[in-house]
Amino acid sequence: MPRKINATLRNATPDFLTDPEAAAILNIGISRFLELQKRADFPPPVWLGPRGKRHPRAALLAWALTLRGKWAA
Repeated sequence: MPRKINATLRNATPDFLTDPEAAAILNIGISRFLELQKRADFPPPVWLGPRGKRHPRAALLAWALTLRGKWAA
């Protein structure tokens, strides 16, 4: 039974993403992701400690969808 739970947790999608995970979700490189974080409209990260910066998945995807219309035009 514990193996099944561990396999489920390993395959679960996290609600809070690190910089490399967030870049992968957006299908961009880490350098481009770091540049995008400087934009005023970029969703703010959640700090889980002095070195624990994470990005809420829902906020990041919602922000990316707002840009989709601007870039398509």
